[in-house]
Amino acid sequence: MAGQSAARAPSSVGADSAASAGASGAHIAAVAAELRARLTPLVWALAGTPPRPVRLMRGIGLDKSLAGRLVQATRAGSDMEFLHTVPSPTGLRILLDKGRAHAAADADLVRGAALAVDRFEALLDALPGGRQALDARMGDSSTSIREKREHMARQASFKAVSFLFGHYCETLTTTLFIVPSAAGETVDLVEIHRRIGLHRLSTTASVPLLSLQARAEGDIPQGPFIASVDGDATTRRPEDFLIAAASSSPLPELRVIDEGPMLTFVLDPAAQTLALLTSAFRVGRVDTVKQAASFVALRNYLLHTPCRTLVRDIYLAEGLWPDAQLQIDFSLPGPSGSPAVALEPGKANHRRVNLTCRIEQPPLGAHAFEMPGIADQSAVTRALLVRAGLAASGYRGWRCVMSHPVPLIEMQVAFSFAGAQG
Repeated sequence: MAGQSAARAPSSVGADSAASAGASGAHIAAVAAELRARLTPLVWALAGTPPRPVRLMRGIGLDKSLAGRLVQATRAGSDMEFLHTVPSPTGLRILLDKGRAHAAADADLVRGAALAVDRFEALLDALPGGRQALDARMGDSSTSIREKREHMARQASFKAVSFLFGHYCETLTTTLFIVPSAAGETVDLVEIHRRIGLHRLSTTASVPLLSLQARAEGDIPQGPFIASVDGDATTRRPEDFLIAAASSSPLPELRVIDEGPMLTFVLDPAAQTLALLTSAFRVGRVDTVKQAASFVALRNYLLHTPCRTLVRDIYLAEGLWPDAQLQIDFSLPGPSGSPAVALEPGKANHRRVNLTCRIEQPPLGAHAFEMPGIADQSAVTRALLVRAGLAASGYRGWRCVMSHPVPLIEMQVAFSFAGAQG
């Protein structure tokens, strides 16, 4: 097999290079413009003005899905949007074949459309990966196309990964507070996790909830350290990190898995479904209050549970880093033992992943910490702030929302600064 692959390599590389050259941005734009110019009048002739899918269904016998997609394509705002939306050449030829016999379809109109479809098919043949590769290339220059294609990919990923992992969550929320430490020279994090509708699909699947750095008794950490939300830095008992009053009753049993430098809390296999599970912890000395750099990567998340909706709230204490601007980025995890990567704005990185995350303003003031669909979110957050010795006001924040986030991709929470803080 290796010898066969090597023998074909020269011609294969040459074919790929030619294909890539034949599918340049200018060529794709030309195909899109011609296809739109030729097909739109034909669809209008067969489906009326404005076109309606039902007219294609009744008039020439197209199925509902194909008729709907054709009409949707004619409403596109640009040639590239049209090319992204339009059916495959196979579907377009069904339109041509059925349209030829219809009185409303001019023969020249059909012939012109057929030539445009042939060029569309030749473009797809020139791209390794076909339609998927075409959408990816168009997404490089069109945000809307990129977001539509990404949404479809994330939905498919959620179904596949939920099956492979054997568990999923309807909604996962994290609320991160960034505050000065008691000494005032360093920065602490207080974080609240809430899992709503946690389902186990496989009876044998392990569901990891939280990983903590292992520490020998009496060991005093010199750098960042993890503590309970109350500030106990010595505990490693699962029950000290679970919030019983804000979780389904009774609390599930958790196993503590010793993984050398890390301890991981794993949900007991007996628990098949949990309506609600809340956990919280504190991380001390994550950074310094004074920032000499123009960029700081503060927190990395690695999602281990597939979920339909992910909401990450990030709150910065009033007066801390007043010129900080939130930066959200995504990256592939590095090889085992490799250091964390900092994805700085404007700097290329081979591990960067192009994912879309909607950032909006969370409610503040009287409605602070409220979250649609989670009635007790504000009350639970306020109560845990009190336990952490923090006020429930005096923050500015951001809300990052993702549907069907991709598991095992690192999400970096960072801040850029307009000027260094000496």
